[in-house]
Amino acid sequence: MAKIDTPVHSDDEFDLLYDAESVSDVSDGRYTSSTAPQSPVRPDHISSTQRITGPHEVPILPLGSAQHDVTGTTEQIRSSAAGDEAVELSASGIPRRAGSTKGRGNMMSEGLQYTKSMYNKMWNKDALIAVMGMTGSGKTTFISKVTGRVDLQIGHDLTSCTRDIQVVETQINGQTVRFVDTPGFSDTNMSDTEVLQMIADYLAAAYKQEMKLSGIIYLHPISDNRVTHHTTKNLEMFRKLTGEKNLKNVILATSMWDKVTLNEGIRREDELKSKFWKLLTVMGAKTARHDDTADSARKIASMLLGNKPFYLQLQEEMGKDNKALRDTAAGKEVMIELVRMKEEHQRELAEMESLIKSSAKESESVIEALSEHYQGRLTELERTLRDERQMNEEAVRSLTDRIQALERRGMGCAVM
Repeated sequence: MAKIDTPVHSDDEFDLLYDAESVSDVSDGRYTSSTAPQSPVRPDHISSTQRITGPHEVPILPLGSAQHDVTGTTEQIRSSAAGDEAVELSASGIPRRAGSTKGRGNMMSEGLQYTKSMYNKMWNKDALIAVMGMTGSGKTTFISKVTGRVDLQIGHDLTSCTRDIQVVETQINGQTVRFVDTPGFSDTNMSDTEVLQMIADYLAAAYKQEMKLSGIIYLHPISDNRVTHHTTKNLEMFRKLTGEKNLKNVILATSMWDKVTLNEGIRREDELKSKFWKLLTVMGAKTARHDDTADSARKIASMLLGNKPFYLQLQEEMGKDNKALRDTAAGKEVMIELVRMKEEHQRELAEMESLIKSSAKESESVIEALSEHYQGRLTELERTLRDERQMNEEAVRSLTDRIQALERRGMGCAVM
C-alpha cells in the first residue's frame, strides 16, 4: 500500500500528518497489476490529481496492489461495526450500510459505507466539549449527568493549571469524550474580567497542546422568568469568545424544565428562539432541551461528536494574531462593560454624596444607612477600576508569557 510522506501543516480547513497511513488498505482488485508493494510516494513526486487529506477527511486510497484479501478485511470491518449499524456487502464485496443503495462516503470507487463511531475508531479521535453558560444555569449538573460523576467539585481528573475549571472524561458510543466545566460570567464571587482571564488561561494552555474543541453546549435555565441585562451580556460575550464561524458547532440548550409548567416553558423557549437566540441560530447554532436526565445529556453531547475540531476565536486572536486579551473581541466587550459600570458607579456616588449632605439633619440611623450604601458603591467602583487596570496590564502579556506563568503555577499542568 502506498504511503504519502508529507510535512505537517495546519490551518482552518485541514491538518496534514507525517507519514499519514490510509484508513484502510482494502484494494479494489481491478487496479491490481502486481503483487510487489509500491515504494513510498515522496511529496515532490505527487501528481496534481492525487489528493492529500487530513485526519478529518476520508482519504482516497492510492492505486496499488492488495496487501490483504477483500474477504478478510470485510470481516474485520463487519466485526468493528457490531453494535452500531448492520453492514452488508455490495456486489463487488465492499461493505456498506444495510439498506443503502448509493455509495456515498466513498473510500474507493465502489464506496465504503461507515458510521461515525467506525470513523472515530479509525482515527482514534477523542472529543473535547466545553459547557458554558451563566452562573446557575446547571453546567456542573449537566456534566454530572452525562458522565455519571457526583464528585466534580473534587476535580481529580485533572492536574489543573487554571482555577475552577474541571475536565471530566466519559465514554459515549465507544468514543472518549472530555467535558470542560467553565466558570460563568455575571458571577457574584468573580468579576467578568476574572472569569475571562481564567477562561483565557485555560484556552492558552489548550492551544499550546493543540487541543481543539469538538463543540460547545451553552446552557440557559428556562426557569428564568425574564431575560435580563446579564443574560444578553453573557450571550454577546459568548458570541465574541466563540466566533461567528464556529457557531455551527454550538448547541443552545435549555435546562431546569422541571421548575416550570410545560406551557410556560414552551412560551419562554419560543421567546428565546425568536429574539435572543435568533442571531446565533441564523449563524448555525442548534437548540435542544435538557430534561435533567443522563439520557438527555448524552443525546445532546452526541450531536457534537461528528464535528470537525476547531479553535475558538479567542484562541486564534491570542495565538495566531498575537493579540493581548484586552484587544480580542471578548476582551473589548469586557472593557466596554467596565467603562459602563465605572460611569454608573461614579454617578451613583455623586448622587449619594449629595443625599448625605442634604440629610445632615436627619436621624443618626438614616445617616448611617446612607453611609453604608455609599461605602458599598465605592467598593464596587474600586473593584471596577481594579479590573480595568488588570485588563490594561494584560496588554503587555503575550500568549507565551501566559502559558509560562500557568506552567510555573501548575508545576506541569495539563488541560485534558
